[in-house]
Amino acid sequence: MTKPPQRVRIAKLQDLQIDGVVAIDAACKHLLHLAGIPTSEAPPRGLAGIAKLTKVHNVLVADADGVVAGYAAWRDESPGVAYLEDLAVKPELHRLGLGTRLLEAVRADASAVSLPILVTRCWKSAKAGRALLEKSGFQPLSGDSGERAALWRAEQEGPGGPGLVKEGQVVMVQSLL
Repeated sequence: MTKPPQRVRIAKLQDLQIDGVVAIDAACKHLLHLAGIPTSEAPPRGLAGIAKLTKVHNVLVADADGVVAGYAAWRDESPGVAYLEDLAVKPELHRLGLGTRLLEAVRADASAVSLPILVTRCWKSAKAGRALLEKSGFQPLSGDSGERAALWRAEQEGPGGPGLVKEGQVVMVQSLL
């Protein structure tokens, strides 16, 4: 196991970090593919995909001892929920608290704009990712997830919505109140 970093800084994505984020995205998507998720369902974003991600998401980057170590991308989504699109940490830096730190930063940003819940989709076979979410207080979406979560679900499943999940995914929810 790699030693925990001495200094971790979470900040908004800067241009000089984009190549590091692209590399982390590719490495983490490779892990998903090894877990059985088809490349067609979780393709690496590449430079153009990361650039596009920044157009509609807040992208936060974890810098660990001067190295781009991970990123999280989230957005405010109707009907007023924080939606976590992606959370990725360099594979060799897993289990050192960087994913937790990124989630804390996302929660702080979302709470600062008064969003009451944080939702995300997680691949069932991505056991480490799901374990991190559960350890951080996320629960599978259910009838007990609250009114805002129910409204979000209805929009996702409704006409013109993207659908709730792809096969092999689960929606995870966390209250920010």
